[in-house]
Amino acid sequence: MNTNTVIGVIVVLIIVGLAGIYYMEGFSRESRPLDATPRSVTLSGTYTCLPHLDTTGPQTEECAFGIQTDDGEYYAVNFGQSEDSMDQFQSGAHINAEGFVVIKEALSTDHWQKYNMKGIFTVTRMLEAPTTTEPTGSSGKIDINAVCEGALIYMTFPDGTAAEKFVAECKEGKHPEVLEQYQAQLNLDGATI
Repeated sequence: MNTNTVIGVIVVLIIVGLAGIYYMEGFSRESRPLDATPRSVTLSGTYTCLPHLDTTGPQTEECAFGIQTDDGEYYAVNFGQSEDSMDQFQSGAHINAEGFVVIKEALSTDHWQKYNMKGIFTVTRMLEAPTTTEPTGSSGKIDINAVCEGALIYMTFPDGTAAEKFVAECKEGKHPEVLEQYQAQLNLDGATI
């Protein structure tokens, strides 16, 4: 055998070896199943809008509510069977609850992929009454921006433009029922905007 043939055989063996390693690495990744089992957790944190992953370019005022845990991680919040619990919260409320988490990678929809979050937290039991930074009782000031944007969690819209239009109209006073419901839920009869 001449030198060129030996070098050619060595090069082919190296290429075949690297291809085999690449194939086996990919195969072993595929063979490891994703653990999509919901895990039981207790989370404590602030009820807030979920941050978007892509913060470049123009941003909408859309707000998908979630919880930012005390250690800084975000989860979408599903109140599940305790939907009436959802009525207690507004942006900035503190939540301490038990439930279970389904990780983001195990979700069957791409809707949540745009948010910087770990998964969806389904509340099964509230552990303490929420506290808020908003005034409670019969007087105080109401942040109309928070009220109108917070109302989006209870509603569905065909697109972001329709939601933005609703929020703008709400801030102009064209949807007084939103403010009335907010005041009734938090016993803010004498509060002003």
